[in-house]
Formats: sequence, C-alpha cells, structure tokens
Amino acid sequence: MSIILAASSLLATEEGAVDEAPNPIIPEWNEVIWGGLAFLILFVLMTKYAYPAVKKAMDDRAAKIQGDIDAAETAKSEAEQLRADYDAKLAEAKAEASRIIDEARQEAEAVRAERIAAIDGEIAEKRAQADADIAAAQDRALQEMRGQVTALAVGAAERIVESNLDAAAQAQLVDNFINRVGSQN
Repeated sequence: MSIILAASSLLATEEGAVDEAPNPIIPEWNEVIWGGLAFLILFVLMTKYAYPAVKKAMDDRAAKIQGDIDAAETAKSEAEQLRADYDAKLAEAKAEASRIIDEARQEAEAVRAERIAAIDGEIAEKRAQADADIAAAQDRALQEMRGQVTALAVGAAERIVESNLDAAAQAQLVDNFINRVGSQN
C-alpha cells in the first residue's frame, strides 16, 4: 500500500503542477531579469570594446578607399598630361617632318634648276660650236669648190682655147678668169 499512497501523492502533485504551468507567451521574471542583465553586460562590453574596433576598421577601410580613389584620380591626371605632352610632341614631329620635306623639295628644285641652267649653257656652247663648225665647213667647202671650179674652168678653157686661140690670148683669158674669181672672194 505504500506504493499506492506514493502514486496517489505523485498524481496529486502533477495535477497541481498542471494548474500552475508557466505561460508560454510571458516569460518568468527571473528569466527577464537574468536576460536583461546579460543584455546590459554585453551591451556595455560591445560599446566599450567592439564598437570602437569596428568603427576604427570601417574608418581605416574608408580612408584606404578614399586614398585609392585619390591615387586613381592623380594617375588619371598624370596620364592625361602625358597624353597631352605626347600629342604635342607628335604634332611637333609632324610639323618638323613637313618642314624637312618642304626643304628637301626646295633643294631638289634648286638643284634641278641649276642642272637645267648648266645643261642649257652646255647646249648653247655646243650649238655655237656646231654653228662655227658648220660655218668653217661651209667656208672650206666653198674654198675647195672654188678651187675645183677654177681648175675645171681653167682646164675647160684651156681645151677650148688651145684649139682656137694663140698663146697670148690664152694667157690673157686665164689672167681675166683668175682676177674675176679672186674678186668674188
């Protein structure tokens, strides 16, 4: 029986416990106190130690990012300046090349004009020489022709005169012919 009494007392305790079961929505006061106390302790620790460290890390990261942005802007400015310098040097080189080409063209034109003038002078000399040679050749040809015509005329006259004229008439005829030919020169 003692077992029965113990079981009945156990049942009575459970029934009373059922009536006093904790509310699932509202926590017990000791849990609220311990939870609030733990929250305050963690809040103080986080505020004192964790928040400054996180804030410092965020500030350092923001400063690093700003430094990178500033460095990128500086590099961009330097690159633009280098490009402007490069463009200016390129334009200067093009102008210099154009000037050199113009000078070379002018020099080539001057050399061409000098050579043409020299060739024209040589051509004029050669023409004058050729004209002089032609005139001399004409004079020689005329002299030779006069000599041959005179010889032929004298020979023809001698043949004609031998048969019809005496020696005195022949001499007179030859003298007249020589005087006439001599006066034509």
